Amino acid sequence: MTFLLTSKFLKAAAISVVLFILLDYLWLAVIASKWYRQSLGHLAELDAHGKIIFNIPMGLVAQVVLSLCLSFVVGLSLQVDHRLTVALAVGTFTGFALYAVYDFTNLSFVKNYPLWIALIDVAWGTLQGLLAGWYFYKLFNG
Repeated sequence: MTFLLTSKFLKAAAISVVLFILLDYLWLAVIASKWYRQSLGHLAELDAHGKIIFNIPMGLVAQVVLSLCLSFVVGLSLQVDHRLTVALAVGTFTGFALYAVYDFTNLSFVKNYPLWIALIDVAWGTLQGLLAGWYFYKLFNG
């Protein structure tokens, strides 16, 4: 586990956090904004124009935690098997698992939580994990 304290890991993890946040911003603010607003707007605070008001500090905390988890798991897997395919597979599965836990928990108790939103969110998390596997591998080996 000493790899966690290396400058190589810390640099790759820090850059991964920035990339993860930028990709998630693109997803939340541009690509899926309308879907989330239409389906979950009743659960959110909206501005005068009907746009969701995000709690930026808490959103950043969540994204940093997700990204560091992906970096840790992918980095740990690369200590065992140093291939890109391993990083991609582990990142993809980890992204799937993280987002599935969140969304399926919401489906279990949030009234009228839309299944289709959960499914696209899990798909997005799976893609985020795949991308994290790729860019962490490149950063860690670059």
